[in-house]
Amino acid sequence: MMNSPSSSGSSEPFIPKPSKAEYSEVRTSDEEDPNLFVSQTRPKSRLRTIFSWISKTIIIVLALHSLITLSISAAIRIREAALPACYCGTSTAEALAMGCKYDSLATSWLPPHCRDDELTALFERAGNGPGGAWLYHAANTSASRLYSLEEMAYLADRPDAERQAWSTIDWHNMHCFYTLVKQMRGRAKMEYTGFPDATAHAEHCAVAMTDGIPRNKIVIGMSPGFGDPRLGELRNMG
Repeated sequence: MMNSPSSSGSSEPFIPKPSKAEYSEVRTSDEEDPNLFVSQTRPKSRLRTIFSWISKTIIIVLALHSLITLSISAAIRIREAALPACYCGTSTAEALAMGCKYDSLATSWLPPHCRDDELTALFERAGNGPGGAWLYHAANTSASRLYSLEEMAYLADRPDAERQAWSTIDWHNMHCFYTLVKQMRGRAKMEYTGFPDATAHAEHCAVAMTDGIPRNKIVIGMSPGFGDPRLGELRNMG
């Protein structure tokens, strides 16, 4: 009779040693060797890279533009706040005593810091009269009497209803051009032209210069004054 495994004196299990070792070394799925897996990261496409670069560039450019615009705006406001007034009194005698001079470009008596005498001299030689002078009419007709430049200066002493002179569209166009140049040169203060700021004056000039009115038509009225307008005067100018 054969003996059963349990009745034998041996303590060895039924599975032989080599087979036991084989089973004991089998690895489970969470013990896999990490070296067996290779990363499959998807490379960025060239188009995505270019688009990302362009987007970042646009953002940087817009940020710089905003910063520069704000800086310029702040500098202009600081400068305007620091600018002395273009005030020259209320009469030619007072204006002369204050060191002011009649400026034909502004059609106003102005102190030195509000004038650009070099540009004004060029403007006075850009007219359609003898020697490049501008013709200033007492009324809006070519048959009216003409004022000399000196008479224009002293019109400022007259009452409001009597201190008006007239000139051509051509005069106005050149006035706009030289005033814009004066502004770029940093000597313009726009209140004495009848406008509260340079932007309003530039817009006015742009509209006037594209109206198509004949250049020799006498339709431009002007009232010589004393720099910064008196209270309420801006409402009557333009």
